Amino acid sequence: MTGSWNPSFGGSHPGIDTLCPPGGWPSWPTWPTVTQLQSVLDGGAVQVTNAKGDPLRLAVNGKAMSAVEYEKRIALDGVVVVRPSSWHDLFNVFAWAAWPRGKAALNARHATDIAAATGARRSPVRDALTGFDEDGVVVAVSNPHLERLAREFRWQELFWDQRRDLQTDFRVFVFGHALAEKLLAPFVGITGKAIYCKVEREFLELDATTQRGRLDERLADRLIDLERFVSPRELMPLPVLGLPGWWPGGDAAGFYADTSYFRPGRMRDR
Repeated sequence: MTGSWNPSFGGSHPGIDTLCPPGGWPSWPTWPTVTQLQSVLDGGAVQVTNAKGDPLRLAVNGKAMSAVEYEKRIALDGVVVVRPSSWHDLFNVFAWAAWPRGKAALNARHATDIAAATGARRSPVRDALTGFDEDGVVVAVSNPHLERLAREFRWQELFWDQRRDLQTDFRVFVFGHALAEKLLAPFVGITGKAIYCKVEREFLELDATTQRGRLDERLADRLIDLERFVSPRELMPLPVLGLPGWWPGGDAAGFYADTSYFRPGRMRDR
C-alpha cells in the first residue's frame, strides 16, 4: 500500500507497536528516505545481517523484481530492495530491525529451497515461509490452557472468558510486515499466522524489547530446522483483533460470536 504519510504510524495500533525500535519510533514528518530507513537497521544493539553475516543494506527498487530474485539478492549480497513511499516495504525494514536473527534465518531457508527447486512452482516450504513473513505473529504464552484454546479454535473462551489471563499470560508480537500494514487501517477479517513459544510467567514480566530479542533467537532456531516450516498448515490462524485493545468493538462479548471472523476449525498437529 502506498498513499498519504502518517507521522504517528508507530503508535496507531498496539500490534504495530510490537515492532517498535528500542529507542522509540522515529519522528519523520514526511516519507523517509532510504538513508533514514537504513538508520533503523543500523541503530539497534544487534547488527542486522543476512545469514552469512553481511551487513544488510537497502537499495531503491529500480525495476520489477521477482520474489526469487529478491530473496537471492539478500542471501548473496545482503541487499534489501525497497520501493519509495511504500508502507509494505517500510514495515519490512522495521521487521528486519525487530527480528534480525529470525528474518536472516527465514531468508536463508528461502535461498536453500530456491537452490534445490527443480521447477518454477513455489514449494510448500516456501509457501509456509512466505505466509509467516507476510502475516506471522509470535505468541509467547505461559499458560498452556490459553494455547490449547487457540489451537482448538475456541475463540469465545480465549478472547472473552479468559480475557484477564490473556492480558498477562499471552503476549502477541507481530512479525509479518503485511500484517503490520493491514493494522494501519484494521478491518474485521485480519488473521495472523501464529507460532507459539512456551515461556515462564517471569519472562512476560520483562520489558518488551528483551522479550522480543529472546523470542527472535528461538524463532531463528525453528526456521533453520528443516523439519519445521515444511507446510503452511503448521501456521495456526489467530484472529488478532480479538486481542484486548486491538479492535474498538472488542470490549463486547457479542463481537466474539461472529463466526465469519472467529471461525471454528479443527486442531492441527503441533
